[in-house]
Amino acid sequence: MEQGKVETQKLFDAVLPIAQQLLLENEEFFPFGEIMKPNGEQVNLSASNGEDSPKSSDLIDLLKNHYIEAAQSNEIIASALVYDVVVNGSDSIAVDLDHVSGYSVTVVVPYELTETELIIGQMFTVKGKRLIFK
Repeated sequence: MEQGKVETQKLFDAVLPIAQQLLLENEEFFPFGEIMKPNGEQVNLSASNGEDSPKSSDLIDLLKNHYIEAAQSNEIIASALVYDVVVNGSDSIAVDLDHVSGYSVTVVVPYELTETELIIGQMFTVKGKRLIFK
C-alpha cells in the first residue's frame, strides 16, 4: 500500500496546480485526469463528448471508463480524476486517486475564489471507491 500512496501522491502533486490555475483563469474547469504507466511515466488526460458545454458527470464517466479499460489491460498502475464539487457547502476540488495495489482515496480541497485570488482551505481525504482496479 505504501507504494500506492507514494505513486498516487505524485499524480496529486501534478494535477492540483493545474486545477488551481484553471480556476484562477476561468473560474471553473472541466473534469480531467492523469495516469501513471507501469514505467512511471505520467500522462495528463482530458475528455470530450463533442459538446460545447458537456455535463461534468458525462466527462467523469468517460474518464473513469477509460481508466478501467486501461487498468484491465495493465496499461496503467495509478490514476487521478479531478473535478469541481461542493462539499459541506464549500466549493472544492476533488481528486479521486486509485492504485493497482488497492490504495484508493479521494482528496477534497475546499477553496474560495475571489476576484483576485484563489484561497485554499484545509484539505482532507475520504476513503476511495476502488472503481478503477478491481
